[in-house]
Amino acid sequence: MKEMKEMKEMKEMKEMGMKELRNLSFRITAFLCFLFFMIPALAQPEMVPLEPGRTPQGLVYYLPKTAIRIHLVVEKRTYTPGDFARYADRYLRLTGIEQEEQVSQRIIDCEVSTFGIRDTTKCYAVKLKGKAETTVVHLSEQGTLLAINAEAPSQEYVPHIARPSQAEGRVKDNPRRYLSAEALAAGSTAKMAELTAQQIVELREARQALITGDADEKPQDEGQLQRMLREIDYKSDMLTSLFTGTVERDTTEHIVTLCPEKDMDRQVVFRLSRRLGLVDVDDLSGVPFYMTLKNLTNTGFPAPVDKKKKGFMVNAPGQARMTLYQEDQQLIECDLPLAQFGTTELRDGDLFKRYVVSMTLNPATGAVVNHDITERKKK
Repeated sequence: MKEMKEMKEMKEMKEMGMKELRNLSFRITAFLCFLFFMIPALAQPEMVPLEPGRTPQGLVYYLPKTAIRIHLVVEKRTYTPGDFARYADRYLRLTGIEQEEQVSQRIIDCEVSTFGIRDTTKCYAVKLKGKAETTVVHLSEQGTLLAINAEAPSQEYVPHIARPSQAEGRVKDNPRRYLSAEALAAGSTAKMAELTAQQIVELREARQALITGDADEKPQDEGQLQRMLREIDYKSDMLTSLFTGTVERDTTEHIVTLCPEKDMDRQVVFRLSRRLGLVDVDDLSGVPFYMTLKNLTNTGFPAPVDKKKKGFMVNAPGQARMTLYQEDQQLIECDLPLAQFGTTELRDGDLFKRYVVSMTLNPATGAVVNHDITERKKK
């Protein structure tokens, strides 16, 4: 019995050893598989974008993809109630006068334009040999192709929106300067408001008397009459503002940029807060403004490029319809050319050897704007 017990224990120990050995073998196999797959990935060199310009590989350049620039003019309106706002209905029969300060902001103008940024998926190198070595090529600061044997187009952004002009007239004035001595000596705000209302009525009567010619002090000519009327109107408006309050308007300009890669459906591009103005997309204090972008170009499959031919690749941009709107307000709807919604095409490099070829490209889309070919002068 003792021997059978020992044999049983030895058998159990042997089975446990085999199990541990299998587990160890599995771990080693898994680790080796991990190394087998990871070492090539770690050894793979990092892809570094080529430096644009004339290089040993040839003339290296990029084509652009099109980004969208939204230029907004936001008006801030600040209402400050007058000192006598609560007496406006009693003494001047003015109803609906707000008693608290109010701040509101709204978009009063919007412009959409496009500009180009480097498309790292469209990098090309062209060998310029023989007569083509004299080809003059202009690249942007980002290395995108702008012109060949021609003057590079301007990339400066000049907005065409109508900026509000500065307010004309007098410098901001204090209406209390025009209160009568009786109003200033009044013992309460209510009495001061009553006397100011009487002063406004007297100014209106004086104005009417000047117009009808019944005034005690008659103007000498039409010019003096107009000056007297303007002075009365200004003084009356200043005193009335003590009841109606004042409104100040200020404008700020904002630019929102984005570079779409595909269609967009009701995507929030910015928010407008009534008190804070333009805020981040994630700031829920603002009302969202949405963008819808639809590709209108059916590019299908691009035409095959003859690998034997060498030359300059250019963009053939597609068209997209963009709508920028809020729930109850559409800011703008327009069609835009976008390089990333189109294809590319080859301009044959043999032409540059036999002829003097000049091309100007659109900085925003990389499309050819002007293309002239002239025969080379024989020496």
